[in-house]
Amino acid sequence: MHSEQIVPIHEQTLDVGANPGRRKILALVIASAFLPPLVNAASSIPTGTAGQKFMALSLFATGRSKLDPEIGTKLFAGLLESDASFVDAANSLAADAASQKYADVESLEAAIRGTPKHATLLALIAAWYTGTVSVQGKPRVITLGDALMYQPIADGSRIPGNCAGATNAWAQLPYPALADMPRL
Repeated sequence: MHSEQIVPIHEQTLDVGANPGRRKILALVIASAFLPPLVNAASSIPTGTAGQKFMALSLFATGRSKLDPEIGTKLFAGLLESDASFVDAANSLAADAASQKYADVESLEAAIRGTPKHATLLALIAAWYTGTVSVQGKPRVITLGDALMYQPIADGSRIPGNCAGATNAWAQLPYPALADMPRL
């Protein structure tokens, strides 16, 4: 006769070695939901002359001497995703900027006002200054701390939404409790 002894739950052991691949399979199933967007993002990274033209146009449009190429890559990918015709318009703008006909972005903007290239120029400048790109009507944050609009205040102010210190560091300290007051 075979009798089973009842073992209290706190004394029971879990046989982990029975199926060690189960956790790996579960992790793979969970991760697979994120793989298609990552593959699409990797395939949209600009390479070669398109990325170089975008960065040259960005330098001209922002009036900066240096911009972060990693942020530029992400902004370019977001702008491409938001508008399929962005590359053609950006390449045309880059050619206009490289032609030396325009001394600065203001003169280029005045010359292209009312054309389809105008919207492309404004989208590019807005992306660099805000650090966001509108994709399918939804804003996509590419960078916050490195958005160009926050650089002028970087020496004395914080970016809105970023904590400047410990909790309630911005507030006045409360008055001391009456029990802590000196007796006269």
